[in-house]
This record gives sequence, structure tokens and C-alpha cells, in this order.
Amino acid sequence: MFEMTKISIHHLSGCRPTPLAHYLKGLGILRLVGEQADPEARGWWKDDEFHLSTTLDAESLEAFFLSRYSPTPLLSPWNGGSGFYPKDNKIGITAIEASTADRFEAYRSAIRQTKALVEGLGAKPEKGESKNALIASCRREWRGPALKWLDAALALGGNGDPVFPAMLGTGGNDGRLDFTINFMQRLVSLFDMSSVSGDPLKESSPQLRVALWDMPSPTLADGAIGQFFPGAAGGPNGTTGFNGGVRVNPWDYVLMMEGAVLFASGLSRRCQATQLPQGAAPFAVRSSGSGYGSADLSDAGPRGEQWMPLWESPTTLVELSAFLREGRSQINGRPAGRGTDMARAIAKMGVARGVKQFERYGYIERNGLANLAVPLGRFDVRPRPNQRLLDEIVPWTDRLRQSAADKVAPKSFQRCYRACEMAVFNCAKYARGTDFLDLLIAVAEAEDQMLASPKFSGEKCAPVPQLSGQWYATVAEDSAEFRLATALAAQHGPMTSTASSDWRKWASVRQHWVPLDDRQKQFLKGESGLNIGPEQSALGLDLERAAVALINRRLLAMNRGATTDPRSGVRRFPLRLIKDHLGANFVDIAAFLNRQTDDSRILTIARGLMAIKWFETEPIDWRNPQGGPSNRTIDWGRALYGILRLAMPTGEIAHPSGATYEVTCDASIYRKLSAGDMSGAFQLAVRRLANAGLRPKLRVGIATPDVAQRLAASMAFGIDRRSLNRLALSVTAADEDP
Repeated sequence: MFEMTKISIHHLSGCRPTPLAHYLKGLGILRLVGEQADPEARGWWKDDEFHLSTTLDAESLEAFFLSRYSPTPLLSPWNGGSGFYPKDNKIGITAIEASTADRFEAYRSAIRQTKALVEGLGAKPEKGESKNALIASCRREWRGPALKWLDAALALGGNGDPVFPAMLGTGGNDGRLDFTINFMQRLVSLFDMSSVSGDPLKESSPQLRVALWDMPSPTLADGAIGQFFPGAAGGPNGTTGFNGGVRVNPWDYVLMMEGAVLFASGLSRRCQATQLPQGAAPFAVRSSGSGYGSADLSDAGPRGEQWMPLWESPTTLVELSAFLREGRSQINGRPAGRGTDMARAIAKMGVARGVKQFERYGYIERNGLANLAVPLGRFDVRPRPNQRLLDEIVPWTDRLRQSAADKVAPKSFQRCYRACEMAVFNCAKYARGTDFLDLLIAVAEAEDQMLASPKFSGEKCAPVPQLSGQWYATVAEDSAEFRLATALAAQHGPMTSTASSDWRKWASVRQHWVPLDDRQKQFLKGESGLNIGPEQSALGLDLERAAVALINRRLLAMNRGATTDPRSGVRRFPLRLIKDHLGANFVDIAAFLNRQTDDSRILTIARGLMAIKWFETEPIDWRNPQGGPSNRTIDWGRALYGILRLAMPTGEIAHPSGATYEVTCDASIYRKLSAGDMSGAFQLAVRRLANAGLRPKLRVGIATPDVAQRLAASMAFGIDRRSLNRLALSVTAADEDP
């Protein structure tokens, strides 16, 4: 008969994903139980608590740590204050070295071995050959758990110099705080070093229950815990009163450091030339300094950030060690190098399977110059929609980051890059259409900023690349502002009389904001930077002024014959929609004419949309359909706009009778209208339509100069041929009509 082994599942409520100390504590418990008590023990995260499955019941688990636990030899002789040099605090190292209990034998042996390696050194080795030689000797001589600690504390680069994963400071210390000597001092406060078996001290048992089960806290001990537990760092407002001391549970510190041993580095295997050296540590990347409420430019410091995995499947120590040893994330086949890359990898499932969430930590300067492991948010591991769209824009934002980091870059470049980075982060985390629209707006604003510094940008920068048509469907919002922005941005036309007959090669309206070459992939450059010439006529944040400037510039091309139909000899209006479904409807235009829309948002959205390849787009089924008066009904707004619009058509006008009408576009109509002369412009428009065979139902149009200029600006929004024909039916009568 087989004897059934009883398995206990422990909810370790003292081990949570935040702060980092409590996260590492959970991993340390699994590691120690798996190595020293129950190799089949399994751990996982659920309901923000670490769970442990083991043959040890609660009482046996506590007894293991109190009576059988053998500490890992954590030593850092390459650091000052490590206990190996004359001026160091030796309380912890001396007590362990003098102990006789078997549970401390590995520690005693490692101390003796290390003392032999530093013999003859009167002080810590200085950075350079002597320090590198000592580290190399430790790697050569240490074995077992001590070597695991060294792999977690530092890694050797290809040139032999050590690099330090940020989680353990600079090789096991943070400033003047050496983690290893503090670890030994915490052990001395938990165990009787003079007893034969290393018995626990009186306070050790209740402190262990706090660490494991989060029971009511007994008296805590004085001591430092470093960057791992910001809330226990003390300082001003650290407790009641003006200033708080540093009080920690010794077991929290001990188990935290035992868990940190699992995060072994592997620089020679994983780190590439473009990566942060700290990236050798599992899921460690460069700081992005964005994606959380307190984000600041200064947060993107040299220590980077680390994403700690949370998994829900019971996992053995062997499985967890293998997972962390190979722990990395990839984006498009390359290792994630920054926080935004990590967020994108999670959104595209470019991480190891089995992880449910990641807790993001940034190693950031807070509370003066102290480095703290600050929790920056939780990320669910699941695929998000439209992540491939980011592949089109992130190379450009990376280039912007490099430009912004230049010593001579304008300060505004940093602000623009931060806005772009935050938008990329939100696209990866939330993947809402509004997030992608915010990203388009941010990159367009950055592009505009480049134009404000033409000399610098001509050498360092490139325009926003052309984006696929899928962006349009992703960012579309059911609003008049968005539809009007689309009708403005999705227009093009020939700029010269010798322009190609291929409409895809015609110049888009974007070229009146940005100096682009014919392929729209590079800035036009002159001797002193960007070649900002007369084509860039629509600058500024005033939509009315930009729209009028845009049309006036295009009318010059029309007068040169660029928009003359070769078949009929009729001059067309110099702007044409790339696809009919991108046109505005009269309901939205009426809202614009009545000043019921947000002009700044229309222009801001339009600037972002201008980079889209419009010929790749598909129609959108708007919830807000076209409306307004019936085709046979005249209202003054429709009549004024309709007659002026028909006098400036982009093509022939079809009448329901089957007849077609060609109306020659006359630039003088628009000049009068934009100058505020409504009556003069309207009379010319009526005459043009009548000459073409269309009889306007309204013969006189009068309005204030403000209304005339608003109507002039509205001509910058493209309308499709169907809407043009509906206007003709609504506001004119054909000669064939009775």
C-alpha cells in the first residue's frame, strides 16, 4: 500500500507583490524550503498573496526556519563596510565566525575562505584592476550558495569589469549601506550564536509569524532595509511626529535577501551592446520615466527598472530558477530595452508563458539622494489589439529620444518626447482608440516642434513616417471634430502643371505644414537646416487662418494650370479627397459654421492624421448619420455654403435628370470671400453656376465679414461627390427643370 503524503497549502499573507521586500520574501521562502526541506514545494501568487504548497504544515514551517534553516553565505569583500577591513563594523561577521552550530558552517567556511583572499589588503580594493582581481578570485574559489549570491550581486562584462544589477545596488551595497553586513547583523538578532545548535532568540518566533502570516507586530528592531521597503526607510513624516526612525522586522530582511539570490545575472549571455548592463538581470530594462502618476524626467536614471513576474500556476523551485535564469522579454525578435518596450512586449505576449501579471519597479532617487525601489503599477499579461501599429511609429520616437538627449537639443524636445513616450505606454497598457489618437497628436506636435528649430532638426531629425490605413479605423472617434479633421487631412492635389497623372503621387495637404520631399520620407533641407519655404503656408494654431492660407496657396497652383481637366479644359478646385468616404457631411460643416466645434482640436487631430496613407483606408459606419433639411428644402446656411461650394467644385456636378455640369473654379470668388466680402463673392458664384446651366435658388447672399471668413475656412474640408450632387439638388435648379 502507498502512504499518502499530506500536503499543506499556506496563504502567506505577509508576502505580497509590494513592496519589493515582501515580494522577494515570498521567493526566499520558496527557495529555502525547496533547497533545505521539501524539494517538491511549490509557490504561486493569488489574490495578492504568495501561496506555498508543501509537506510542512504551519507549525513545521515555522520550526524549519527557527531550528533548521541554514543561511546563505552573503559576503561582499569588494565593498567597504563589508566587515573584512579594519575600519568596518564587525559585529555580525565576528559573531557568525565564532559560532559552533552546524547551521552556520557554510557561512563560517565562506568567511574563512574570503579572509584568505583579502589577506594583505588594509582597505577595500579601489575600482580597477585590484577590485576586478578580487572579484575574479571570489568567482574562482566560492562554491554553492555563496557563488549564487555573487551571480545575483554582479556580473563580469567582456572587458573584465563588473556591472551591477540595480536590485542589489552596486554589488551588494547602496551608498554606505552594505547589504551583507546588515544581513549578518539581522541573523545575530534572531539566533543565539553562542549555543551549540544556534537556537532562536526569544523575539525570533513572534517576528517570524509576522513575516509569514502578517500577524500583529511585536517590537521591531533598529536597522536599515535599504531601497527594498520605502515605507520603512524612516525620515521626515516617517511616523507620528516630525521624524521617524528605521524599524524593521529582522526576518523580513533575512528572507528578502534570500529571495534576491534567485535573480542571478548573465551578462555575457544576454546583454547586447545597446542594452543596459543591468539588463543582464531578469526582466530589467532601462527606465522610461513614464506610465505612472508621479513620473518625472529625472526618474529615467541609470539604475533602470525591473518587472517582477506574478504567476498563478504552482511552480517548483527548479522551474522558477530556470524561468528567472532565462527571464527576458522580446519585442519583434529583439530583447526589450526600455520600460515602454517591456509594456509593448507584454501587450504582444512577447514574454515567457505562464506569467499572469508583472509588478513594475523603478529604482529611483527619492527622499533626497536615496535610491528606492518604487512600485510603478501592475500590468496584466494579455494580448492587446492594434499593437502592430506601434511598430510603425516607435522607431521614430526612439530617434526622437536620441535627438532630445543631444546636449544642444532644445529643451522642448524632451517635453515632446515624454508626451510621445507616455502615449506609447498607454497604447500598450490600455490599447484604446483614444490612446492611439493621443499618440498621433503627440508625434505631430513633436514634428511641429522640429520646425521651430530648423537648424538642429535638419541634422538630427526626420518627419513622422507614413502610417498604414489601419490607423484611421483605430483612432476614429464619432465626433464632428474628428470627421472634419479627416476631411481636411485626407486631401491632395497636383502642385504644378507638370504633376504626375497618378493621383497617389500628388501632394497632400501635409506639405503645407511640413517641408517634405516628393516621397514624404525626409525633410527638405537647405544649407542652414530645414528648407522651410513658401509651401509651408498653413503654420500656426489658428484653424481659420491655416485653412485660408492652405487654399490660397493651392489656388496659385490652379492658376498655373495644375488643376485643369485635360479633357474639358475646366479648372477644378485645387484640393481633392483621396477617397470619397473621407469627406465631411453638411451636419458637421454646419456645426463648424455655427462655431459649435472645437477649432483647436480639429487642427490638432488633422495634423496627426496627415501621416496616414489614406488610399489604404476603408469606410467607417458612423453612428451619427448625415442629417439636416431635405434636399428640396432651402435653409440659409445650406444655401450660402452650397452655392459657394458648388462654385468651387473638385469635379463635374451630376443632376438627377442625368445631365452633368462643369463649373470652372474662379480664384477671385475665394479671394473676396476670405477678405470678408460676402456679397461680392456670392454674386460671382451665382454667375458661375448660371453660366454652367445651374440656376441658384438664392440670388443674393449677405453676411458679416466674420461669417464670410468662416465660410472661406469651411471650404478646406473636402466633401465627396455624392454630397456635392445633393447640394446641387438642394440649392439650384438645372436648366432642364420646369
